[in-house]
Amino acid sequence: MEIKLTMGEKLKDLRIERKLTTKQVSQLTGISEAVYNGLENDNDRDTGYSRIIALAKFYEVPTDYLLGFTESRITKNIELKQLRLSDKAIETLMIGNQNNHLISDLIEHKEFSNLINSIDVYVRQLATPHIGTVNNMLTIAQRGIENYYSDNKPKPNDFDNAMNYLNETVVNEDDFLRFRISERFNQILRDVYELYKSRVGDRIPKKKNSINEMTGNILTVLDKIKSGGVKVDNIEEAMAAMMAQMGVSDVEMADALLDIVDFFAVQDDDKSNEKPSDK
Repeated sequence: MEIKLTMGEKLKDLRIERKLTTKQVSQLTGISEAVYNGLENDNDRDTGYSRIIALAKFYEVPTDYLLGFTESRITKNIELKQLRLSDKAIETLMIGNQNNHLISDLIEHKEFSNLINSIDVYVRQLATPHIGTVNNMLTIAQRGIENYYSDNKPKPNDFDNAMNYLNETVVNEDDFLRFRISERFNQILRDVYELYKSRVGDRIPKKKNSINEMTGNILTVLDKIKSGGVKVDNIEEAMAAMMAQMGVSDVEMADALLDIVDFFAVQDDDKSNEKPSDK
């Protein structure tokens, strides 16, 4: 759940990010230090819209951000063309069949730009000439050494090892670049996983970690039914007994089932909206 900051907290964060004192902000904006301190402490009753405009302009954020109408520091008047997204990409984000908060977390990761740049280099084959040059130089060196020793000159003891080393040094562009891409993506994925892990905390239902434990729960419930300790007349009661034995609540089970139903409903919708291919 996103925590909304007060205007004072936002002003303080913006000032600290710029490593400024309240006195310096006062000098740069023309707002008295006493008034500004009151704004940061959320106890100044005479805020004045002109002051909000001045501070928004000074900190380069929209007034709506300071007033609490949005949590985005980027002005809502930004032109979509500046994002260089296609209409289809914007439509996909607007429809919201995916977790857009997760997309934001991925984009904000410090390695995201490097990941996209690596993909760009790969798909547009920008590194091909450079990798080709390196491989050609290695081939020339290998052939030169082989020609030098081709007239029965005595070879050094490590000749074969040196030739093998040159062979193994040749770079496979596809393998190398895809490895770099997957390496960066895995790092981002691990970091975002840890980020979400810290957010959800104890809200994740505890899972049963082994088949043996699941089997044990089933056998325990069956024993209770046979001994008369648990009365089961239908499948619903059997499920309830199993959930109680596993320590899973009705709400957790219902939420899990609804998530599964929603997921497959989205997949079905996507398939039904697909245009038939021309044959």
